Amino acid sequence: MHQRKAEMAKHSDAFIALPGGYGTLEELLEVITWAQLGIHDKPVGLLNVDGYYNSLLSFIDKAVEEGFISPSARNIIVSAPTAKELVKKLEEYVPCHERVASKLSWDIEHLGYPQNYDISR
Repeated sequence: MHQRKAEMAKHSDAFIALPGGYGTLEELLEVITWAQLGIHDKPVGLLNVDGYYNSLLSFIDKAVEEGFISPSARNIIVSAPTAKELVKKLEEYVPCHERVASKLSWDIEHLGYPQNYDISR
């Protein structure tokens, strides 16, 4: 599954998370981490319908305040309450965060998985 997600992400222009559950959060945090690591410079957007992601954004802001996330890394995520506003922000996005690692790639080995990794084990 990780290879499939990496391949889809490699061909994406941006990432948008709609309100969802654990799977959505896992994929969202993974693409945010990939941006922080320098694997991509693509925008990551939250469609924050009815404030769905307000608590997550507050949590991230608290992590910035406490020093767990750098202030520049907070800029990886953009959010808006409507699709129209979010698309506008994604189109205007300019990466301005510091990478925590040198430029990495989409290769599965660079993402921490051996080539023959079997997720079904």
